[in-house]
Amino acid sequence: MSSITTVGPAAVHRLLHRDAVCSVFSGTVAADPADLLCVTVAHERVDGSRREVFLEWAAKLTGLPAHPHLSRCSAVGLTENGRPYLAVSTARRTLADLLAEQGPMPPGQVRALGVALSDAVTVYHRAGLIHGAIQPSHILVGSGHHLQLTAYDVTAPVLAAPLPPSPYTAPEHLDAAVAGEVAASPAGDVYALATVLYAALGGRLPWVRHAREDAADPLLRAAPVPHVPGVDSDLTDLIGAALSADPRRRPTADVFREHLTRIPIGGPLAPGPRTDSVAAGLLPRRGLRPVTVAVSTELAPYRPGRERVGLRPRLRSIATATAGIALTGALLGGAALATYAATNPESTGTVCTDPAVLGGRISEQLDDGEIIESWCADGGGYVAATVDYPGGSGGDGEGSTERRVWRIEGDDLVAVSGCTDAAMPTSILEFLGCI
Repeated sequence: MSSITTVGPAAVHRLLHRDAVCSVFSGTVAADPADLLCVTVAHERVDGSRREVFLEWAAKLTGLPAHPHLSRCSAVGLTENGRPYLAVSTARRTLADLLAEQGPMPPGQVRALGVALSDAVTVYHRAGLIHGAIQPSHILVGSGHHLQLTAYDVTAPVLAAPLPPSPYTAPEHLDAAVAGEVAASPAGDVYALATVLYAALGGRLPWVRHAREDAADPLLRAAPVPHVPGVDSDLTDLIGAALSADPRRRPTADVFREHLTRIPIGGPLAPGPRTDSVAAGLLPRRGLRPVTVAVSTELAPYRPGRERVGLRPRLRSIATATAGIALTGALLGGAALATYAATNPESTGTVCTDPAVLGGRISEQLDDGEIIESWCADGGGYVAATVDYPGGSGGDGEGSTERRVWRIEGDDLVAVSGCTDAAMPTSILEFLGCI
């Protein structure tokens, strides 16, 4: 029913997320079809100096030495029409899922996790790269609970998009996050990594309490990091040093790794019983862009703003920059997984050749409901979507799923109902159950 297209060497299958900067798809490469990929494709074409900045960053990423705790970059470059893309190996579960299901880790496992990830971050920093988005939802869980850091696109040139303030945002980057800008630094990566380890121990941070605004409160960020009941005090003291509000007082990633390697487990324990759960505020189940390939997602397809988008997509200028430099953007949340079908991010001209336009135009036709699947047929003559509608008052009851079809007529989508339209292609007739 749907066609498969390619981005570089990657065959893309499903649209996972779309924001103002990029579209993210699941995909595979022919050389290893069992390897799940997360494929990020910029909406904007680049040339000149911006093209060179992206290609320089791409060369650093592909030049990284293989590391067991860094997700493998399968492909990075420019599409035929000059759009930057990045394809990275992914998995179906993340550390956020693991901690939510199983609760805090034993201190010995947390120390091992810290050694592994700080070593990976050290490799990343030595290559001249900054991650900028270390958090449990960006740490993949592979077979045998093997963990890998991913989400390299969050601070990449052209692909970069801002994350909202969170407990993982270093204090020196809070102002930029509040302003909807991207800012990152090696010291910020160490801070985020230390927060991951503290969360894995089951710790409760002063700035992760009731209100979402607490995470950006500078006074709370300056508060001392408490010991975790039932956990070695030496371990939490070391993690607390990496959570210093002053970035100059934090260890570098390689020094942090060395300290974790040498610290003994089994020393004096902080008083009190260990908690059996991880603080909910430290478990973001999703980032700005998903890194997991799941049956469904809470992230919505991109919906253009109030300006009507016709069937010929308009080029928009999107401010981008290298990691560590602020840039503007927007965080979008919302509905359900959309299927990337006959749309082709390397083409231009119609609703069926630009994923941003397809998702936005279908959304214009819906009063409510969540798009589960969308695709085009008959060379772009028809648009079909499976839509999930919430049931009951406020969506509390049992919902319903409907199949919707529209015929493309000029700049309009005309709803099709029943099986009387003789021009409908076989795939649409089958979709509606007419044959």
